[in-house]
Amino acid sequence: MSPEDAEAILALQAEVDVALQLADEEASSRQDWRIRYAAERVLESVFQAAQAMPEARRERYFGGDGFQALRGMRNRLAHNYLAVDGDILWESLSVDLPRVHDRLQKDAAAASALIKELMARQDVDSESWRRTHLGRIDPQNDQ
Repeated sequence: MSPEDAEAILALQAEVDVALQLADEEASSRQDWRIRYAAERVLESVFQAAQAMPEARRERYFGGDGFQALRGMRNRLAHNYLAVDGDILWESLSVDLPRVHDRLQKDAAAASALIKELMARQDVDSESWRRTHLGRIDPQNDQ
């Protein structure tokens, strides 16, 4: 695995982790539009992170048609907000993305180990690396 592949895997993992946190908020989303908008945005972010990967890797994580379904959801979100079915949105978060999360774990662990090894060789602390390489997608940087 190359360092670039490792970064892409960790970026996808970060987005999926945020999505899984939101998946528990389905009931609240029916009363709070902010939660629904956050869910819509995180699905777009998952798509962006996945799109940066080679097709074979995307297929491994999303399954045969999973990435195409995600692309369709992203396009619907980006171009036609009023026609988004909330049930489908939450099914994506609570059913589809947990599967992606599970398929991603082995590669994410290997990616994390590779990045730690590279940081040790370059004497870079993990916080600096996260800011430089994952800063735009890492929710920890919003604190």
